Amino acid sequence: MKDQDLFARDTVRCHNREKADVRFQDGALPHAVGAHCFQVMRACRDRARSTDGFGWTYNHAAMIAWWKGNFYLDYLSDPVSEHVPPSQTLIARSSDGAVWSRPAVLFPPICVASAPYIGPQKELLTKDTVPCVMHQRMSFFVSSDNRLLATAFYGISPDDTVAPNNGYGVGRVVREIYEDFTFSDIYFLRFNEKGGYTRENTKNYPPYTESGDAGFVAACRELIENRLVTQQMWEEERLDTDYFTQPGAEALSYYTCPDGEVVGVYKKSLVTRSEDRGETWTPIETDHSLETSTGKVWGQRTADGRYALAYNPTTDSAHRWPIAVVSGENGHDFDELLAVTPEVSPHKYAGLYKNLGPQYIRGIVEHNPQPGDNRLWLAYTVNKEDVWVSGISLPLRGVETEELNEAFTDRQPSNFVEGWNLYVPLWCPVRIEKAPDGQGQSLCLYDGDPYDRCRAMRVFPEKEAFEAAMRLMPEGADDKTAFTVEMQDRRGSAAVRFYFRNDGTVIVKNGGRYDEFCTYEKGQWLDVTVRGNRYQNTYTVKLMQNGIVHEAKFKFNLSVFSVERILFTSKTTLPFNTLEDCGKWGDLGDLKDADVPLQKGRLAIAAVSVRSLPLEEII
Repeated sequence: MKDQDLFARDTVRCHNREKADVRFQDGALPHAVGAHCFQVMRACRDRARSTDGFGWTYNHAAMIAWWKGNFYLDYLSDPVSEHVPPSQTLIARSSDGAVWSRPAVLFPPICVASAPYIGPQKELLTKDTVPCVMHQRMSFFVSSDNRLLATAFYGISPDDTVAPNNGYGVGRVVREIYEDFTFSDIYFLRFNEKGGYTRENTKNYPPYTESGDAGFVAACRELIENRLVTQQMWEEERLDTDYFTQPGAEALSYYTCPDGEVVGVYKKSLVTRSEDRGETWTPIETDHSLETSTGKVWGQRTADGRYALAYNPTTDSAHRWPIAVVSGENGHDFDELLAVTPEVSPHKYAGLYKNLGPQYIRGIVEHNPQPGDNRLWLAYTVNKEDVWVSGISLPLRGVETEELNEAFTDRQPSNFVEGWNLYVPLWCPVRIEKAPDGQGQSLCLYDGDPYDRCRAMRVFPEKEAFEAAMRLMPEGADDKTAFTVEMQDRRGSAAVRFYFRNDGTVIVKNGGRYDEFCTYEKGQWLDVTVRGNRYQNTYTVKLMQNGIVHEAKFKFNLSVFSVERILFTSKTTLPFNTLEDCGKWGDLGDLKDADVPLQKGRLAIAAVSVRSLPLEEII
C-alpha cells in the first residue's frame, strides 16, 4: 500500500509543509501571531521567594478551566523528583490569564495503608503506611447546574521506577471549588477497588455519596456517568474493565467534529474515534503524520469554529520543544505548523525524570465553559518545574498583513498587547504601563531572573529592505541584563542585532562579531533608526539622544532573504539546554544562585514602526 493511501485513511492528517528543527527551541518555525506566554509558578528552592511557599521543584501536569469569569489552573507538585513522595496538588486562579493568585493546596499529601497494595514491588513497602504520589489526566468538570469540581488521583510508587498511573493506585478524589475560591471537603469519587483499595481499608476521605450537599453529590454522579470525561481516567484505573468502554492509552484529549463524531488523541500519535459520545470507540490507530512522542497532545474546537492540535512536534521524548499548533476546518485535516513557545529557559534544579522543554499541554475541555476572548488557552509545564499558560490569538496564523506602526503613549495599561507575541516570566514582567517620565504609556520589559528573560516580538509583512524606527529608554540594573533588539526572518535568523549593556555601551553585532558602537545615558529616551537591505547584506544604525547623533554601517549578522519580525528581549542569550543535555536521570545539577533574583532593570518602548524601502536603494 502506498504512503498516500495510508495517510488518506488516517483520522488525523497533518499536512505540514515543514518539520520542526529541534536543534532550535522554537523548532525554527514561524510563530503563532499573538501568542502570549505567562508564567504562573516559578520553581524556587527558597521557600520565602517561591511562588507557592513550599520550595518544591518538581511541578507538572497542569490543567486549566474557565468558570464564572476566572481561569483556574491546578498542577501536581513533589519536592524534587517525579514519582518520589510527598506529593500534592495546588491550584491558582486568574481573572485574565496573565496574573495569577498564589497557589493554594487543593489535594494535600496523604499516607494510606500499605497492606491493600497489590502492585509491582510490594516487597519494598516495609511499613504499615505508604505515602501517595499524585497523578492526574483530567481535573476540572463543570456540572449542568454550574458547579465546578476538581479531581486528582492518589497513586502509589514503591520506588521511582513504578509509575502511579499503572492501575494499582488508591483512587480518585474530588472537591468542589466555590466562587470565592474556597473549597468543599475532600471526598473519594472512586476507590480503586480492583487495585486493592476500598471504602473499608481507606479512611482518609469518605466517598462523595456521604456528603450532605445533595447538589454536590448529583454533580459527582453526573461526572461519573459522562463517558467522554471518564475515558480520560482509564490508565490510572485500568484494572476496572467493567467500568471503561474500551482499553485506552495515555492522556486522552477529545473533540467533536462537525458531523458529531468524537476524535480522541493520545500520546505517541495514537488516535481513536467515537460516534456515540464515548459509549464505544474504534480500535486505537497510529496516525504517523501527527509526529510526536511521549508528550501530551491537545485537540479542541476553537472559538472561531476551526480546530487546533497542540503538541511537541518531535520524536525525541527527552527534549520536548517547542509547543506547536496546527489548525484546520474539519477536525481531521490540519496544516501550517506554528510555534507557540519561543524558547526554553534552562533546567534549574536536579531531579529524576525531568524531561526538558514545555510539555504536557492541556486546554479547556469542550464540555466546560469557554472564556469567549477569541484566544486558544493552553496550560503546560517547562522542564517539569515551572508552570505556564499561553493565550493565542485566533485565527491561528503565522503571517501578519498589518504594517507595524505602534505608539503606546495613548494605550491603556494592560498585560496584553494585541498583535504582539509576549513571553513573560514572573521575575521578568512585560506590560503596558505609565512611561518612566510620566508622559503617557509605554511598553515596559523588566529583567529580574538570573536564568530567564522576557520577550516582546511583533511579526510584520515580509520586507527585503526596511527602515525600523523606535523610541526607547533602557535602564539596566545588573550586568546580566542587556536589553536586545533583533530583526529576524521567519525562522528566527537575526540579520540585525544590537543591545544596551548595563555600563552604558551600545553593542552591535557586525558580520558575526560584537563591536562597540557608542555610549548612551541610562534612564533617558533615545531614538534609534535601523535601515537594512538583504541584497547588500548591510544595515545602518542611527542613535540620537540629547541632541547627540551616532551613526554607523554594519554587516548583517546572518544572511537572510527578508525580515518579518522584530524582537525586544531583556538578555542577549540564555544558558540554553541543548540536545546533548538530558534531564531524566537527575544528573544535570542545580544552577548556581537560581533562587536569587537580579536587581530589576527596565526597557521602556514608547513607539516602534517598520516600513519597506526599495531594494535598489543603497544603504
